[in-house]
Amino acid sequence: MAYQFAGFLAPSETEIIQSAALPPDAIARRITVPFHGVGIRMPSLVGKTPSPDEIKRLAAATGIVQARSWLYIAYSTWGQIDSVYACGVQDSVEFGPVDDSDDETVRTTYIEIMARIGVDAPDALHFAPFVRGFWAPQA
Repeated sequence: MAYQFAGFLAPSETEIIQSAALPPDAIARRITVPFHGVGIRMPSLVGKTPSPDEIKRLAAATGIVQARSWLYIAYSTWGQIDSVYACGVQDSVEFGPVDDSDDETVRTTYIEIMARIGVDAPDALHFAPFVRGFWAPQA
């Protein structure tokens, strides 16, 4: 079964998420490995390609823009990385969109995208927030 993720990731030592602005199906979590920060899973965006302007509006509404570096990523895998779409901000400089589903390049593209938020290649390839169950509702 394929695993898909769409949402935001941002290293941040402080709480930046505006919970009241999250879409009803969104799930926000603290991330402690491989960086300290936050993530927002947005199931309603799985399979979609929002424009950079749409992503910036969502980032502003949710509070993600408060981080010096942040990433919107749509990621799909069926045992290997099948596709990645991303844009965001690295050290206050915008990048993207990046869109790759080429079998020859998508793995490298994904690693390069994750590096923009300080995640090295080994951690990107075993990224805890992309493990099934990470985003499950918590009591």
